[in-house]
Amino acid sequence: MRIYLAIGLFLLVILACQQKERAASSGVDYESLSEEEKRDLQHALASFDVHDGVDIQLFAGEPMLINPTNIDIDERGRVWLCEAQNYRGFRNDHPYRDKGDRILILEDTNGDGRADHEKVFYQGTDVNAALGIAKLGNKVYVAASPHMLVFTDENGDDLPDSKDTLFTGLEGVDHDHGVHAVVFGPEGKLYFNFGNEGKRLRFKSGELAVNRQGETIEEGKTFRQGMIFRCNPDGSNLEILGHNFRNNFEVAVDPFGALWQSDNDDDGNQATRINFVMEFGNYGFKDQVTGAGWRTPRVGMHDEIPKRHWHLKDPGVVPNLLQTGAGSPTGILVYEGDQLPSPFQHQMLHCEPGKNVVRAYPVMPEGAGYTAKIVPLVESRDDWFRPSDVCVAPDGSVMIADWYDAGVGGHLMADIERGRIYRIHQQGKDAYTVDPVDLSSAETAAWHLNHPNQATRYLAFQKVTESTEVGIEALEVLMAETTDPRLKARAYWCLSTLVQDIKSVAMRAIAETDPNLRMTGLRIARQFLSEGDILDVNSRVLEDTNEGVLREAAISLRFLSGDEANEQWVTLARKYDGNDRWYLEALGIGSDLYADERMQAYLTTLNQSDLPGSDDIIWRSRSDLTLPLLYQLILDSESPEEMQRYFRAMHFLSPEETEKYIARALSVTDHPQQVAIARYALASMAPEALQNNPAIRTRVGEILPELRGSDMWTMVIRNAQLKSEIPMLLDSALVSTDKSFRSEAADLIDEVGGHQMIESAFQQSDDEGKLNVIDLASNISNGINRKWLLSIFDDKDQLTSVRRSAAQALSRDWGGMNILADRLESGAFEDTEADVVATYLTQSWRSDIRQRAIAWLSEKKGSTPIDFDALTAMKGNASQGKEVFDQYCLACHQVDGEGINFGPNLSLIGDKLGKQGLLAAIVYPSQGIGFGYEGFNITTTDGNQYSGFIESQTEDELSLRIMGGITHTISFDDIVEQEAMDESLMTANLHQLMDESELVNLVTYLTTLKADQEGVPAD
Repeated sequence: MRIYLAIGLFLLVILACQQKERAASSGVDYESLSEEEKRDLQHALASFDVHDGVDIQLFAGEPMLINPTNIDIDERGRVWLCEAQNYRGFRNDHPYRDKGDRILILEDTNGDGRADHEKVFYQGTDVNAALGIAKLGNKVYVAASPHMLVFTDENGDDLPDSKDTLFTGLEGVDHDHGVHAVVFGPEGKLYFNFGNEGKRLRFKSGELAVNRQGETIEEGKTFRQGMIFRCNPDGSNLEILGHNFRNNFEVAVDPFGALWQSDNDDDGNQATRINFVMEFGNYGFKDQVTGAGWRTPRVGMHDEIPKRHWHLKDPGVVPNLLQTGAGSPTGILVYEGDQLPSPFQHQMLHCEPGKNVVRAYPVMPEGAGYTAKIVPLVESRDDWFRPSDVCVAPDGSVMIADWYDAGVGGHLMADIERGRIYRIHQQGKDAYTVDPVDLSSAETAAWHLNHPNQATRYLAFQKVTESTEVGIEALEVLMAETTDPRLKARAYWCLSTLVQDIKSVAMRAIAETDPNLRMTGLRIARQFLSEGDILDVNSRVLEDTNEGVLREAAISLRFLSGDEANEQWVTLARKYDGNDRWYLEALGIGSDLYADERMQAYLTTLNQSDLPGSDDIIWRSRSDLTLPLLYQLILDSESPEEMQRYFRAMHFLSPEETEKYIARALSVTDHPQQVAIARYALASMAPEALQNNPAIRTRVGEILPELRGSDMWTMVIRNAQLKSEIPMLLDSALVSTDKSFRSEAADLIDEVGGHQMIESAFQQSDDEGKLNVIDLASNISNGINRKWLLSIFDDKDQLTSVRRSAAQALSRDWGGMNILADRLESGAFEDTEADVVATYLTQSWRSDIRQRAIAWLSEKKGSTPIDFDALTAMKGNASQGKEVFDQYCLACHQVDGEGINFGPNLSLIGDKLGKQGLLAAIVYPSQGIGFGYEGFNITTTDGNQYSGFIESQTEDELSLRIMGGITHTISFDDIVEQEAMDESLMTANLHQLMDESELVNLVTYLTTLKADQEGVPAD
């Protein structure tokens, strides 16, 4: 007994030591670490919280790798990754690799969960800042705009024997919004996407690529912004599966052929999203017809900016699955392993570097769409943890690539010395060993078609399809024995590539009891079958009780015309009950290309029965046959909200025919909501009609009293050139506190009424009133206004406050700010006056003027070098930091509705950048320009010059957001020169005007700007 007791005590001591060792490795008090210690690789695991049932390991870190943008894992469990030291080299002052960036292979040779061997597969400038990699058999696909490259390793020595180009001609070179990773689909095809900088695809010959319908794949009226593609492995049979995303970083394809994707918003608008991708849909980043941005006013736009951002109230926009607030979404996949707990199995896994988290979005069917929630897998308290990609290993564990940086996205790259790979695994499975699967025969390989690892799945697919007869036999055996619908779906896809009678495969699938398998059958049919066979397959599901199946049937009609297609569409349309936007948009996708014939067939049935939801189908239709119906719906509406909706629908139909109905609506005088009707009609009317049609001008005069003070008033004044309204507009502008209204009114007063009205108002005002008139005039940029402001500034008889107000107004004018800067440097001002003028010029929208003013102030004050590490380690005061923010930053940024809407909204900047990232953004603003905030200098035919960022642009004009949060619309016909700015619109060296404590306090305040919650239901 004593012997057993001694052994037991010995084992307890050993176990206690092991537990103590584990606690020592993972029990570090992360919050007590200094900023420098937090960056140290030995503390990499201390910041993490993981979901119950899993553990986290550090698989690899610096110096073995740096800055991984994307990873893949081969069938042997080796991690392939794209390194990006040369990322945005023109923006970041970092050492440049002359040989180019690298494609690395990392391997754990002893199974301890830590990489111990590294190879360079390829290095070259043609893979600089590559954003995607896929290792499929002996081929390695690398996405690096302007090319999608294909490397082939013929002899298996981990060195490419050849390099080819799958596609080329992409824009977005060295840009996060360029081309992204290839994904292997269940039918053996390739899927990939690009963000809104990709613009177009070219075949490797240089010719513009066309899809299987013969449409050119290029940003324009047919396809807009970010897109998703599917093609054969050689690039043929190319399709666009969705468009009008902003930066859809990666696409995930599940076993049933459904597509899932995330998308990034314009910074600061809390509008990042997760999409279930209905094939061929429009996802609403830009106006589908005009290409205008989401900020451009339109009838019926959403009250909430995160939803307005995606044009969610427009007909023809597919709903979002989930809106996830602020963030910077990156890599995504559908997890098919069993090492992770059940909430993650068969669900999306997704990287959100803006929130320092990798998480899942478990979905549940709801009607023809889905609902989703957020379940974190791993979260970090280290705000440098920037998960850029997630990938599944052969054993079902998950690898996460960590870009590891103070910031994420944009042009900013604060660190090129670090990068990590983490392994998430089931508790107790610390060892990382890969047991090779049996792919020796088609029969054994078939069971691995739904393997969790993509590279293994690819090899299984290749083995099964190697021999037609043997492959078919193996798949038949599999389908007879398996009860797993996901594996069975993969078998159906694989079978469809082998048999000649693909229709029979689709028919078998749609006869299954599982609705996901029936959806699979419909997707197989529309990929591979002829028009008649698609219709035949479709006809078998028209009475299905599952809304998802009906959705897929509607989408399958998209490219089909003729009586039978129309009849099927009508059958499906009659099932719409008015409560399912997903189903409505599927009907729209299935009708858009043949809108008139679909609607003609539908209206025939509509006369026989007033169907629930018919108003929505009319609203969604792109047929001009709906114009009289939309007009009648407007007249029948009692709610202005409904009216806006129907007026907005007209914007997507024939402009010539639409104008006739809008004119009729404007003449309505006997409706309880006649003023609302007139307002929305005017918002939809071309300026030429307002100016040249006497009857319309008379009607405008009649309703003007009702429009005054509304958002429609200034638009009507401008479009109709109503000089008689200018005195009242001037009075309204002078009492308004709305900066946007004052800006627009000042421009209108000067344009339509003449500058003498401004001058007269100044002369007739008291001292306080004069300040108000000058502030209003600061929104006008022309020589007459500049000369008048200078005369006030130079008039010593004016009050000091009036003269300073004139100087401030001049500091916002292109020519005026130059005059003030010249005088400042020549010593023309007295000391106090010079300080005031210099301070005004630091807020100028011309970067060269800002720098001249800052240089003058810095020379007077003196400045010291910035020690980032020291400043980051200092404790600041957030409330005092807000005072610094109000003094230096509110002129360009908003936080929680306060400030000027010019630069990115900073309400949630603490979620995106840590202390060091925030410091870098302040000190080196040109290294981290947010996408969409790149500056342009524009000169117009009247000699005026404007600087700002392009908010949106259509085929005819662009909207430029200039300093002060003002949007200026400029016709392309009026632009003499448009030049991209090399520097940020944000003031550089602004930190030199702050004391060290002020800078620390400012950064401390900015770190507190974070979201309270995330994940909202999508409309």
